[in-house]
Amino acid sequence: MLKTMFAAGLCGALLATSPAMAGKADVTLSVTSGLPANHAALKIFRERFQKEVDSRLSETGGPAVRWVETHGGTLSQLGGTLEAVEDDLSLFGIVAVNHEAKRLPLQDLTFQMPFTTENCRLVAVSYHAVHRTIDGMDAPLAAARQLYLAPIASDAYNIIAVRKVGNAGDVRAMPLGIADRLEGWLDGVDAVPVPIRADLIASRIEAEVLIGAVLPDTEMRRLGLKTLADHYTRTAFGSQVPYIVTVNARRFADLPEAVRAAVSQAAGTFVSAAADDYCAAGAAALEKMKGEGLRTIKLLKSRREQWASALAPLAQRWAQRNDTAGHPGSRAVMAYMSHLRDGGMRLTRDWTRAAPAGGIETLPAEDSPVGAGAVTKPIPQTAAR
Repeated sequence: MLKTMFAAGLCGALLATSPAMAGKADVTLSVTSGLPANHAALKIFRERFQKEVDSRLSETGGPAVRWVETHGGTLSQLGGTLEAVEDDLSLFGIVAVNHEAKRLPLQDLTFQMPFTTENCRLVAVSYHAVHRTIDGMDAPLAAARQLYLAPIASDAYNIIAVRKVGNAGDVRAMPLGIADRLEGWLDGVDAVPVPIRADLIASRIEAEVLIGAVLPDTEMRRLGLKTLADHYTRTAFGSQVPYIVTVNARRFADLPEAVRAAVSQAAGTFVSAAADDYCAAGAAALEKMKGEGLRTIKLLKSRREQWASALAPLAQRWAQRNDTAGHPGSRAVMAYMSHLRDGGMRLTRDWTRAAPAGGIETLPAEDSPVGAGAVTKPIPQTAAR
């Protein structure tokens, strides 16, 4: 299906290019995603990845690059980017891991552990370290003929609603729009998660079908939700990794050595730089909405602990599914949490256990602390390489 879309999307692809197109180009590098062209992740990718590749090639006398971008469904929808890169329709993909979970069962790791940290950089380097140190993490991507390059850690997810949300009880029976797979964050507190495309959330709030949404602050601002919902709750759900950057393995190997080196080096610096930019964009978005009259509150520590304790053993269930399928689910959870602790994170809930401290374990004892027969290898203290 994607191949039949290619001819129709090619003209748009040639027009949707970055400023690096100017002048004669020696190498064409294409990138695709299902995200809208004005999405924060795409701006950050251009500023931090594309420009870094261009800069490194300029410094080393390498070939000039012509970047060709196809976003917003021109070539692939959310959930189709992995296939587009696999089918040689694009060199790079900005893959929405939450929408590719069937083929990438390990890459939505962070979404299994809400209430972690709002530190975008810590989330990014921890996620990256797991992919670099745990055998088998990249296997689903290799099966799709791709190489993992870097994560894109977003700003924190929070709640925007038409009425005040100050604790878990306030969301009971409340329909909240979710553009990512966050059902587990809400099911335990009896909210009503409504999976929906991000661009439809505003109209559903206006029609009173939704009372609010759970989104990063950048998305609340981009979608203009302040005009419809003026109550904001800083939940401490935390930063997540909704996107990763991948590259078609065969086509990457065919690139000139100088280009491969520039891409690899750019990917290394991109991990932290992109996370810092995303956090900064989230802070700026919130300030703009507050300037427009957004009313903000923060969940108190006791309220966060109450909410976190009410959730099911999300990480354990995810780990067990992956362990059963032969993937390193348990090791991934243990390693990720270890890196967050090493970064100074104080756990609201220890996701290496099936239940909060003092709670009743809901999984068999032999499955504790994470998954069935979990065996972990020593985790290097370096966060990324």
